[in-house]
Amino acid sequence: MRTKIILSAALVAAGIAAADAQQVYSVNAVGYVNVTLAPGYNLLSNPLNGTNNNVNTIIPTAPEGSSLYKWNATAQAFYQADAYAFPLGWIDDQANPSTTVLAPGEGFFIQNPAGATTITFVGEVPQGSLTNKVFSNYGFYGSQVPQSATLTALGFPGYEGMNYNAWNKNSQSFAQAYSFASGIWFDPDGNPGDPTLGVAEGFLLQNPSPTTLNWSRTFSVNN
Repeated sequence: MRTKIILSAALVAAGIAAADAQQVYSVNAVGYVNVTLAPGYNLLSNPLNGTNNNVNTIIPTAPEGSSLYKWNATAQAFYQADAYAFPLGWIDDQANPSTTVLAPGEGFFIQNPAGATTITFVGEVPQGSLTNKVFSNYGFYGSQVPQSATLTALGFPGYEGMNYNAWNKNSQSFAQAYSFASGIWFDPDGNPGDPTLGVAEGFLLQNPSPTTLNWSRTFSVNN
């Protein structure tokens, strides 16, 4: 699915029609992205750039008792979870305001203890020359902009032997992996097929590259 961007003198609106009713609205490229959380774990990524990208800035509200898990690429483990508690917002394990930063394109889990609930990302649509670091081994990523497209269309740097896993929030499990070989992606059945990434959707990547890769692209809401 491709993001549709409509320009007017005072309004930039990026509208996405999706099965889970995601919506993107933006005024002068500053706006919000609505995402529906399923009960249980949801693998997301930050599609906007906030003033400081603190989780309380990017996702100011969430279901009471939600937990947020951010990946530590160096330790190959999740950091201690943050929790959402009204009216404090996101807090750490010591009940202090969370210091967790979610950069655009960074993947993370939110565990939703409630029923289907909509959360809202708040920030500015990243534009210009953008780079997302793709580290060796396992990591969680997403598009740096609120746009749905294939990995190739999003400029993702495939590497021989790389594996991509989407999260199925309905079955609460990872889907079978797509793999990258001989310069193209193959679906779980071994057929050429490029995985499509949704708006604010995160994914798990196993990257065999011994060095960090740059996921670089140039984006403008005027295109």
